[in-house]
Amino acid sequence: MPVPDRWLWLGGSVLIALLATWATWFLCHWGRSRIWTERLRASPLFSPLLQAFRFLYYVGGPFAALLWGQDAIVERLLGLEPLSRLWGVPTSPDEKVALWMQGVHGVGWVVSLGVPAWVILALIWWAVRKQNGGESDGLSRSPLIALREAFFQESHWMFYRNAPVVTLGTYWGTWAGLIPLMLEAGLNPWCWAALRDPKKRPATLLRAGMAILSAAFYLQTVSLWLTVLLHWGVTWGVAMWAATLERRRVGALVDQTCSK
Repeated sequence: MPVPDRWLWLGGSVLIALLATWATWFLCHWGRSRIWTERLRASPLFSPLLQAFRFLYYVGGPFAALLWGQDAIVERLLGLEPLSRLWGVPTSPDEKVALWMQGVHGVGWVVSLGVPAWVILALIWWAVRKQNGGESDGLSRSPLIALREAFFQESHWMFYRNAPVVTLGTYWGTWAGLIPLMLEAGLNPWCWAALRDPKKRPATLLRAGMAILSAAFYLQTVSLWLTVLLHWGVTWGVAMWAATLERRRVGALVDQTCSK
């Protein structure tokens, strides 16, 4: 019995992720290649090229499956509605009103889930940061970078839910969609290195918490756009709160130094 295209695309994405992470880990930690990679990372072209490759993987992969896969992606399950229906095809006035009301309902879930999630994740961040001696790293204060990361990660997570949801149904498939994410993270040497690094550990744990929050939100409103909004609001909010704590910590150290 042939394997459905949706599982082949999903397996291919996991395989590419593992090959890429292990290849870069090997190049950055082995012999002469380490010197070469350090020079490459110092180049001004490195960051734009890195983000271009990340875009092709996180966003290009799902949309390639949508366009070229044989029933590999169900557009509705990828969360592209209702925005694509509202502006992409002609709709009746009644249907437009229904779509707008669906959007308002989704925004309500963004607020009702986003606010308590921000509080919980901020407290987790604070606890881990305190355990690490007050230092942390890994979240950008730039709202545009936070938005980019939200779009990349949520597109990727939506893609990984597609095949399980088609096979197992919405509820169990949504939670089963976390399995390939855990596989990617569990076999990713960079992820384990980040967990061992006290400065990077909070951001890594925050990303895991956002994956769970994203799955819970998916069960309420299957919308990529609203999920990106939720992800961006929570992560950037935590980043700004963490920046405030960092300024207070630095200020307290300066005061202690000046008082001596």
